[in-house]
Amino acid sequence: MSPFPQPVFVGGVGRSGTHVLGRMLNTHPRYAWIRTEARFHAQRGGLPDLCAGTIGMDEFLASMRGRWYVRGANRRQGLQRVADPEEFEAALARFQEEFAADRERASERLIRRLFDPYAERAGKPAWVEITGQVIEQAPFLLGLFPDARFINMVRDGRAVVAGTLKKVDLTDDPLIAMRKWEDMVTAAQEAIARVPDGRVLTVFLDDLTAHDRDATFDRVMAFLEIDDPAPVREYFDREISAERAHVGGWRERMSPSDARMVDRRYRRLVRRLRRRGVDWAEAAASL
Repeated sequence: MSPFPQPVFVGGVGRSGTHVLGRMLNTHPRYAWIRTEARFHAQRGGLPDLCAGTIGMDEFLASMRGRWYVRGANRRQGLQRVADPEEFEAALARFQEEFAADRERASERLIRRLFDPYAERAGKPAWVEITGQVIEQAPFLLGLFPDARFINMVRDGRAVVAGTLKKVDLTDDPLIAMRKWEDMVTAAQEAIARVPDGRVLTVFLDDLTAHDRDATFDRVMAFLEIDDPAPVREYFDREISAERAHVGGWRERMSPSDARMVDRRYRRLVRRLRRRGVDWAEAAASL
């Protein structure tokens, strides 16, 4: 068993602060932030589906070499940022050899063969990964990494909608963006209910950046069993603020008519989520 929580998976709906937390934790000597969403271990068509038998190895490998290795509008994102082609192909070859004998262990080793050397090059013993869907896949990932911890980043859904509009590969329709927020929040709640207590910490971005900064920072440090948070605290005080997170500024990023419509729909949505037991969405309802 590891002497500290590792690895750390930070997830949440897009624009909810996963990158904020990844950068913050990267300042600690223990954790290297994987500077791209790796995706293959949590998204549809990835390792969970392969292990469940809903896709085949050829389909998985095609995605690994394609949409997950090189992606983004500028073609600079993806697993190319984690492993060079030779290292990447060697990891895939070992994975293929091992998968039939033990699917879960082969999956764990694939992830480690890609991420552990990245952390080692940074001079750190562990890593933090920020694919949005890792909370939804927490039961699967905890089966691979028994010492893992998960941080569920939550943001006012109206701010998520405003941050999504007109972004490349996303949507210009606020109702579509809001439905995606609801779907991911619901899926995250269902996954959280299936993992042991103490493995998932929910962090409300507006609390971390503005409303309850000190207490929220302390909760994250305690959750990760960080005894000396000084380097993280220095970065937190210098770089993380309400202004940079655009707290409360979501109305300015859409038309007045869209803002009124989104506000009405969102308040109804949060009440519906609370009836389903998603009590961690409650904080956003009063904003």
